[in-house]
Amino acid sequence: MVTAAQTQTMNELRDRLSHVENIVGIDDPRDDDAGSLSLQTMVNGESLESLNRAHLDWVKTVENQFLSLSDQLRTSTMAVKDLENEIVILKRALANPQQSDRGDGATTSKVRVPEPKPFEGARNAKELENFLWDMEQYFKAVRVPEAEQVTVTSMYLTGDAKLWWRSRLDDDMSSGRPLIETWETLKKELKDQFLPCNTAWLARESLKKLRHTSTVREYVKEFSSLMLDIKNMSDDDKLFNFMSGLQPWA
Repeated sequence: MVTAAQTQTMNELRDRLSHVENIVGIDDPRDDDAGSLSLQTMVNGESLESLNRAHLDWVKTVENQFLSLSDQLRTSTMAVKDLENEIVILKRALANPQQSDRGDGATTSKVRVPEPKPFEGARNAKELENFLWDMEQYFKAVRVPEAEQVTVTSMYLTGDAKLWWRSRLDDDMSSGRPLIETWETLKKELKDQFLPCNTAWLARESLKKLRHTSTVREYVKEFSSLMLDIKNMSDDDKLFNFMSGLQPWA
């Protein structure tokens, strides 16, 4: 059974033979009126074989050209896909400038972290505790390495606190004492220096004098602030002290 590919090849050979016949001036043997000899009767078997071989070489050349074009097309397609991916990433960056690509498909948000309020050295428990807490949150937010936390904290010391820090560094170096190099050590030293040792006692004295003189909201605020400095008061004592200062009509 003759396949379609074989039929196409035979037709191409027939067309090439007709073209050669026209060049050499030989009539097509398929023309009933032509009396001259056909090209097939003038060429021997070896000539036909050479023609067939030339045709096969031509087919091979076309096939190689097709494969080369296919490779070029595949390379161009991959380049286009890469370009499309880069365009997508660029569009995302332009649409949301607060995010940056990490290279693995994930994104990290660039949130502006507020800097901690400097500590001036006031001997006030709330100011010192808030400063220490703010510094710890700042370390987490901006990922400050442990080895740099003491140095970063010293940059937020002002007034008496900075003067104490400079004096402490000089004293440690001159006396040969170990330097303060960890955050936990620095926290302890700051509390020892600026945290009043009788904070709870002073808060209890203030609690005895606390009276409801303005709004209930202000009274609750002052009472809650004093309770922050008193760690070991029971709930019953807290309720008693709160009711003692409250005006009867409230």
